[in-house]
Amino acid sequence: MDNARKGIPGLLVLAAAVALALAAGPVCGQDEGPLLIDRIVAIVDEEAILQSDLDRELELYRMDLEYQGQEIPADLTRVREELLQRLIESKLIIAAAKQADMTVDEDAISQSVEEKIQQFVEHFGSLENLENELRKNGMTLGDYRARMRSQLRDQQYLRLVVGKFIRPDVEVLENEVRDYYLAHLDEMPADPDSLTIADILVTVQPSLEVRQGVQGQVTAIQQALAAGRDFADVAREYSRGPAASRGGRIGSFGPGELFDPALNNAAFKLPVGQVSEPIVSARGVHLVRVDAVEEDGRRTLSQIFLPITVTQEDIDRAEQKIRTARDRIIAGEAFSLVAAEVSEDPGSARNGGVLGTFSLDDLSSQFQEVLRDLQPGTVSDPVLTPAGWYVFKVLDRTPGHMYTFDELKENLRQVVENQKIETALAKYVEGLRSRFFIDLKG
Repeated sequence: MDNARKGIPGLLVLAAAVALALAAGPVCGQDEGPLLIDRIVAIVDEEAILQSDLDRELELYRMDLEYQGQEIPADLTRVREELLQRLIESKLIIAAAKQADMTVDEDAISQSVEEKIQQFVEHFGSLENLENELRKNGMTLGDYRARMRSQLRDQQYLRLVVGKFIRPDVEVLENEVRDYYLAHLDEMPADPDSLTIADILVTVQPSLEVRQGVQGQVTAIQQALAAGRDFADVAREYSRGPAASRGGRIGSFGPGELFDPALNNAAFKLPVGQVSEPIVSARGVHLVRVDAVEEDGRRTLSQIFLPITVTQEDIDRAEQKIRTARDRIIAGEAFSLVAAEVSEDPGSARNGGVLGTFSLDDLSSQFQEVLRDLQPGTVSDPVLTPAGWYVFKVLDRTPGHMYTFDELKENLRQVVENQKIETALAKYVEGLRSRFFIDLKG
């Protein structure tokens, strides 16, 4: 406790300064009362944990769940408490690491932060979309970058502490690994089946009237631009995207940051001021203009966007076509001939629908569900995917096998070691609570 007490006077000064700042209120408008900017929720050694730190952790937790497609709990009270305890534990580990003169690699942390940001940019479709999402959660990109940097720094300190104080004392015996294998036999991985499959794809297309209407709008837009009208004015008149009121201006982008490869390809080949040919994406038709090229290669873009709406009638029409094709196969026609005639999958249609041989685990979860129990020679029911309606035929199937203990031994050894490290780390952190000063606010 002697080491812990040395940090208390400095903390009292900090707490007093915060209290005075809150009590003093604004310089002007003395009648308005104190303005609460932030508050301390806990103090660990000489480090304060602020309410804003906890709030940002909670927002990052929510964003990570959304990124992974998981449901956000309705009541976050328990999550908030767990996050606070995690912050306290991180501060304790950092205090122990600094006491042992450990340092982290700041350059590696910076690189990891930018990689994580790029992942979110790809997920949300653009940097502008990511910034909008962050604003919804009360954060700026700078807030997010700072929070991620703090998290990654904490993780590096944790690895250093584990490497010095925990891992050297952890020993894993072979009988412990075998016992784990036998106790979790039902959870052991298996080599999945391999399947040779053929497919027929019928895409869901908007009605002829919708396509003709969009084509007419594209023609009118191109004529207006050719006549010399300002791009921003044409965008305000014709574009149906959220940026229409801004004259089509959608922001600044680096290579790969746009959600569609065709858009990326066009935007980074166009000279400044030139408008692209119509580009068709999953969302609709885009006419893109490069407004400026920045020194770092990023491009400021504007677009005129025309959505293409697919109705339930379009889906039903495509389903009727795929069911008719399946009925012909069930009635005795060769799958390969029907696929060559009907399928809109150009890669397989010219091969009689044959796609190739795949491990079941390499296919999408939706395809796995359809093909998991389908035996050679059988044809699946139609299945609707984002690409359209599919019918599959399994041409051949090679059964997988359960991995043996010897095949899994090294991986299982790592699992058992990690469990032991986790247990030892929990005890170590509990010991840190008595070594360092902790003041948990109400």
